[in-house]
Amino acid sequence: MTKRTVVDVDASHWSRGRRRGRRPLRAGGFGGLTAWIALALLVAAGFAAGGATAAASPVHIGIVQFLEHPALDAFRVGFIQAIEDAGYAIGEDIIIEYHNAQGDFSVSYTIAEKFVQDRVDLIFAIATGPVQAAASLTDTIPIVFAGVRDPVGAEVVDSFQRPGRNITGTTHWTPVSEQIKLVLEIIPDARRIGVVYNSGELNSVIQVEEARQWAAEYGLTLVERTAGSTTDVRQAAESLVGSVDVIFIPTDNTVVAALESVLAVAERFRIPVIASDIATAQRGAAAAYGLAEIPLGRQAGEWALRLFFEGRDPAPTPAGIQAVLDLAVNLEAAARMGLTIPEDVLERARYRY
Repeated sequence: MTKRTVVDVDASHWSRGRRRGRRPLRAGGFGGLTAWIALALLVAAGFAAGGATAAASPVHIGIVQFLEHPALDAFRVGFIQAIEDAGYAIGEDIIIEYHNAQGDFSVSYTIAEKFVQDRVDLIFAIATGPVQAAASLTDTIPIVFAGVRDPVGAEVVDSFQRPGRNITGTTHWTPVSEQIKLVLEIIPDARRIGVVYNSGELNSVIQVEEARQWAAEYGLTLVERTAGSTTDVRQAAESLVGSVDVIFIPTDNTVVAALESVLAVAERFRIPVIASDIATAQRGAAAAYGLAEIPLGRQAGEWALRLFFEGRDPAPTPAGIQAVLDLAVNLEAAARMGLTIPEDVLERARYRY
């Protein structure tokens, strides 16, 4: 069995040194893209033969994740799966150093700064804050992102089609219009939709703005509550009791990390919860229409391999938008919220929990 080594460091220990071992290749030492192209020449034969060829020294990938919760964790899992499936041994061919910012934007910056100072070969940034931090610190180290709804709005790429710099990745875009439609399919009498989000997360602000527009389009009222940290989420959810017919959860990292707080309120007061990603439905939302995170993480891992081992330039490499969104229902959770999922919705659901 291949030995697997991943350096796993949370924000409280972010300053701890990286895994000791063979000195990784330094992309910056060759001058940006030149390093990727030079290494590509060394491994091209392996790719042509359909298998991976290990570099003389291990590649050092730094992963910075905004917060730990199942949805963001799944991006990381998919990323590592893609590397392993390509034939590379974690801890031998590729060293992964992982840091969790624990929901703190300033810590995201500090972690990214450490990676730049260490001259890692590639940065994988999970969520908007980490990719903004990494992008502000380097224009030479390749950056791949996942879990970012609007990289253009976050000002880390010029466009989806042509990022224009050292960054590309997979977007966490979900159609709020379809999620509002799902609410009305499942709860036709709903008139007031509650939403809890962190107004400090750009991805959430964008989704709530869209939710306002679509709620108005359908003659609904959006009742908004903000939570600046995970400890604020329960109180925000409780403040919706008696004022809403359903709670909508966007892909907000703060709220999803404290999902159990929302679910406890929803189940106690029998308020259905509709979410924006599959992992949240699996954890206890009644239904969700959105993304499956592991495939997006895998796509990001594939981009990372192409950028480094094939010498691809990220500037013209399109940022991927998942074309297929999935419907998930959680029948047990729905029952606890006093909700019966309509049969036509059940028939369309790809995932049932």
